[in-house]
Amino acid sequence: MLKSNLFNIILFSELVINATLLPVLTDKIKTTIQDAYSRILESKDIKARYGQRLMIADIARTLGNIDRDNPDQAHVCTLEAGTGTGKTIAYLVAALPIAQEHKKKLIISTATIALQEQILLKDLPDIHRHSGLNFSFTLAKGRKRYVCLHKLDNYIAHKNQSELPLDIPDSEVFLNNKDDINLYDDLYQAWQKKKWDGELDSWDDFITQSSWLPLTSDQHQCSGKRCSFYNECVYFKARESIFKVDCIIANHDLVLSDLNMGGGFILPPPDECIYIFDEGHHLPLKAINHFTYSFQINTTLKWLEQLDSTLSNFSSLAKPPAQIQQFIKNFPKQEKDIIQEIKNLDTIVRQFQFPENRFFSPTGNNSASSQEQVYRFEFGQIPEVLKHQCQHLLQQFEKLSGHLLHINTVLKDTLEGDITGLKTELAEQWLPVLAPMHGRADASMNLFDFFTKVDSNEQPPNARWLKKGVHNDSHDIELSCSPILAANTLEQILWSQCYGAIVTSATIAALGSFDRYILNSGVPGFFNILPSPFNYQENVEFVVPLMKSDATQYRAHTDEIIDILTRIIDPDKGTLVLFTSKKQMNDVEYELLRSDDIWKQLLLTQGQRNKQVIINDHKKQIDKGKGSVIFGLDSFAEGIDLPGKYCEHVIIAKLPFSVPNNPIDASLTEWIESQGRNAFMEISVPDASIKLVQACGRLIRKETDTGKITLLDKRIITKFYGKKILNALPPYKLKLNEPIN
Repeated sequence: MLKSNLFNIILFSELVINATLLPVLTDKIKTTIQDAYSRILESKDIKARYGQRLMIADIARTLGNIDRDNPDQAHVCTLEAGTGTGKTIAYLVAALPIAQEHKKKLIISTATIALQEQILLKDLPDIHRHSGLNFSFTLAKGRKRYVCLHKLDNYIAHKNQSELPLDIPDSEVFLNNKDDINLYDDLYQAWQKKKWDGELDSWDDFITQSSWLPLTSDQHQCSGKRCSFYNECVYFKARESIFKVDCIIANHDLVLSDLNMGGGFILPPPDECIYIFDEGHHLPLKAINHFTYSFQINTTLKWLEQLDSTLSNFSSLAKPPAQIQQFIKNFPKQEKDIIQEIKNLDTIVRQFQFPENRFFSPTGNNSASSQEQVYRFEFGQIPEVLKHQCQHLLQQFEKLSGHLLHINTVLKDTLEGDITGLKTELAEQWLPVLAPMHGRADASMNLFDFFTKVDSNEQPPNARWLKKGVHNDSHDIELSCSPILAANTLEQILWSQCYGAIVTSATIAALGSFDRYILNSGVPGFFNILPSPFNYQENVEFVVPLMKSDATQYRAHTDEIIDILTRIIDPDKGTLVLFTSKKQMNDVEYELLRSDDIWKQLLLTQGQRNKQVIINDHKKQIDKGKGSVIFGLDSFAEGIDLPGKYCEHVIIAKLPFSVPNNPIDASLTEWIESQGRNAFMEISVPDASIKLVQACGRLIRKETDTGKITLLDKRIITKFYGKKILNALPPYKLKLNEPIN
């Protein structure tokens, strides 16, 4: 008891001193937080960590003192908390009591499935068991994880028919694939016998996306309470449970999808929520991806043919009201006009000189399978001839979208019981078919709207580009538009709307500052970098060998890497070697395999097998007392956990600079430099610093871990920016220009 009281006094002082508390954070909440934390420590027999206590205090200060009527009072808190801090315990212990006291929902959002599962299956049950806090929680999933019973029933009802019956909308999925017919029958039988709950993740066998997606719905297709299966609907039952619990586990994509629709559709409204964005450094890029619009020329031409056929079938089978019949009768002329405008667009865009022998991927993934030739418009400014044509297409798709929206409104009104002249069963049958058609027209309208709108002088310009590539197995040209920063978007849909938020990650700050993250995300409020519990000075050596070559000299640097690896890798231990270039990784592997048969036993290279299979095989080798070496790229530099003997040496081939060779990054660089700023120092160096810290973080996962990090890039010593990157690393024991024996 004395130990508990002493701890509470210490934590209370942290809350007061570090949080500068206002009266809103009541004694009741402070006591609840203190008691919950001390119970967890005592029941699990673990020691309090200083960084964890600071994190609890910072979160309690921010959330406990929210005053949404006072714009100067912070309601968002951004915290960098390294591996070993115990972030999950800290933010749950601090945020749950405050959320309950203020009658708000706590939404925990992650970027990866692995962390989501850890929080759902391990952390939350553990805290519920040991903290004394009484709360409920559940996992939120998007519609695509649940079966649409209406669609499943529709497929089963016609599974034995060799041709489409006249009263069924176009679909070939269940006709041409016997495996899918059998799968759908198994799913239906299991559902009928209550042996399956309708969720994709609970089905015992793997289901491919191509087989599963025809059984799902979206907000456009779903008829909601009008559906005859509404009372049994798996999605709506799950959604109903989400609104009843205290804590909801989600992911960044799901949260952004809900916010993009205005909030309150999938999750509770943002003003009723406190968000915790774990792995928060991923949030800005996720947001940019959600607001990137595209339009494929040839693909859209094929879609218009499909739309014409679908509308004709709808007209002949459903006998819709006269106004809709008139639109469908006139559609061939409208279709002809749209097709002509698209062909005019195609003629214009083919006149642009796409760079020869230069390939880009908008996502930054430049593997051979994803390479596409891109023409980027400087500062997002498109020529008048193209803008004029896009405005024509904007008008066309606005008109088409309006007509299709009217059809869907009539279908929904029919299901509501309104007298529309359409049979209810036909409306229920056709809504899932025609609603996506409206969604597709709406998306095209959005692309041309954003492609032609004038960017605000007060905000960074949108990136606009053309892409030549293969889409749906055919050559196509795609128009795309995207914000280059997520700051303005996140401010509009998230920061200004939510009741409160916590953003946390092991790597958010760059070069000791949050400036880069603020530029990306626009996040307001309070910021702090929390101390690590690890003794880096004693447990980690950071070595930069004495090297002859510069990392920019590809052949010489690659040859030197090969030579060094043969001398510094211990064949009896676990080693992770990280590359920034797939070509360099493969070249090094090829030469090592040629040089000595031992490498055939040691090497596990990314791309040859599934990532998780590689990790599992690596651990098996180490568990047998043998050595194992993983060669990996970016995805192995973040998010993998190889504690203890599984990784005693991390070798990094080069400083992880990203070349701004995708349209979004190139546009950001262009915009920054146009203002007389240095994009390399403002973007490239901070980003490389963060990636290096993430890569180094693969070594120490627990307080007892020890090992060595070797960087095979002398630029960290020789270049003017190297000292900044070096100083941003944890306080490792440095060995610079170390001779190799």
